[in-house]
Amino acid sequence: MSRPAASFPALLSLVVALASSMFVGCGDSSTAPKLSIASAGKTPRQRLDELAARYAEAKSYQDAGELRFLVDGAPEEEFRSLPFSLAFAHPNRIRIHALDTTSVADGKRLTSVVQSLPGQVLVRDCPEKLTLESLMSDEMLRDAMRGQLQVEMPPLQLLTSADGLATLTRESTPTQLSDSEFLGGKCWRIALDGPAGRSVMWIDQSSGLLVKYEFPLEEIRKRFPLARLWAEFRGAKINDSINAVAFQTELPEEVKLVSKLIMPPPNEPHPMLGKPVESYSFLALDGTALGNQSLAGKVVVLDMWATWCGWCFEGLPLLNKVYGQYADNDQVAFLAVSKDDSTVTNAVVKEAFQKHDLTLPIVRDHEQVTDRVFQVEGLPTTIVIGRDGTIQDYHVGYDPNLAQTLPGKLDKLLAGDNLAKSELEAYELQKQEFEARLSEVLIEPEQPAADAASAPPREISPPETVASEAGPSFE
Repeated sequence: MSRPAASFPALLSLVVALASSMFVGCGDSSTAPKLSIASAGKTPRQRLDELAARYAEAKSYQDAGELRFLVDGAPEEEFRSLPFSLAFAHPNRIRIHALDTTSVADGKRLTSVVQSLPGQVLVRDCPEKLTLESLMSDEMLRDAMRGQLQVEMPPLQLLTSADGLATLTRESTPTQLSDSEFLGGKCWRIALDGPAGRSVMWIDQSSGLLVKYEFPLEEIRKRFPLARLWAEFRGAKINDSINAVAFQTELPEEVKLVSKLIMPPPNEPHPMLGKPVESYSFLALDGTALGNQSLAGKVVVLDMWATWCGWCFEGLPLLNKVYGQYADNDQVAFLAVSKDDSTVTNAVVKEAFQKHDLTLPIVRDHEQVTDRVFQVEGLPTTIVIGRDGTIQDYHVGYDPNLAQTLPGKLDKLLAGDNLAKSELEAYELQKQEFEARLSEVLIEPEQPAADAASAPPREISPPETVASEAGPSFE
């Protein structure tokens, strides 16, 4: 059985793929207009105003870069990164890959997808002039583009918002820092000190464009343990031609076109929920066999773990707390099922529990019975079996609320409730409600135009995942 990757609650829930092949000359700023030598000696505020003017007057813009962050305590070279890209042609053509979103406007239609909302494509009429507000007019799209950090890319603000610079510099005092180099080019660095902390703008002295931005961390660090957060706008350039195919889309027939994105129902319950359990047996450390026969008529809590599973030892202390509450109740049985193979001795398994002050009863699953009988595919996994031998609760992964929620579930099962039936019925109701809401926002698909553009259309699809999980982890 593979060892599942464990992650911090998703910081940046999704990753994106670059479509750099669409952008002519992306990554080469040599053709950018040179600034006048008179730029030297200007105040920080004048340089910022000059930067805003460059973007406001741009006929086109393109970049393909990365959002990077470094976790507290991690070595400098262990930064994590998420790719993004932007192609913009004034006044209303754009293609953005940002976090888990892709948005494309061809001058007539603005189309967006969010990877975490599969099957839905948001379609809106394209305004005569794109603004940040029109791009993010849908609440769920806006949240997905900003991510849990709630950050926006400065170039997008400068290109589409009349007060983009004012937003970036609000309540901040600009200070000129020493010049530095980025990707071989000399940059002015301007610090902005404000209530949210210090941000730093790196402005390329040759192109006059923003090539790097260090985000303020005062508020972000209250929620996430970050040492640094910055964006690199590689290949940033203005007024270069952009291949028209970048702004074309072709939608798969199976997707739903919607005027508003709708939150889908929660994940479907595990297929084992409500099903009777086949015969199973584990070995206690003293060699005693424990299984469905010896535990018949009891509520049984099984927690699958392994000595190598870090996240298991985040959840096991919570389960141990619940175990203590029911230690004198002979109608409830707790088993910490070790998934370690037989080469790991009982002494090593016991030592792992002693190290974390855990008193839960340990059993071994040398034959990997849980894979076959309970369809366990990842750790940790917690399963609750009812008195009738059916699976009443099935949870995969670390549950920070387990100590608060599990006792209520056990009490209901002891009182004769059927939790599985209630959960399955609730899920079906949520599905029906989702379908009803979806029907209210559905848009009839347009018929293809007879005089389609000569360039072949590109399919708009959720960005490809380039990590093992939806987002990076803080392990």
